Amino acid sequence: MKVLELQSIRREEFGLYYRRTFTADVILDLLSKQIKAPISFIIETSPLGTKTIDVDIDANNLLNYPLLPVSTAIKKYIQELDSQGGLP
Repeated sequence: MKVLELQSIRREEFGLYYRRTFTADVILDLLSKQIKAPISFIIETSPLGTKTIDVDIDANNLLNYPLLPVSTAIKKYIQELDSQGGLP
């Protein structure tokens, strides 16, 4: 299982500066198939600067694959994308 990319990343305006909310479509390589699924995620920064990422996946397309490894891989991909400045 591998996260290939995030498409159509949209930032939703939220009143708190330390909490950023996004929606996107994730492209996954699952069992030699490419699957596209809508996700929403929140990046929250604590007062000490640590970031917490919460991901909500529309699991209708992922019925035959466990969600925990998918969620972990997406969080890692989002963290790398955010550290490189790739999020709006």
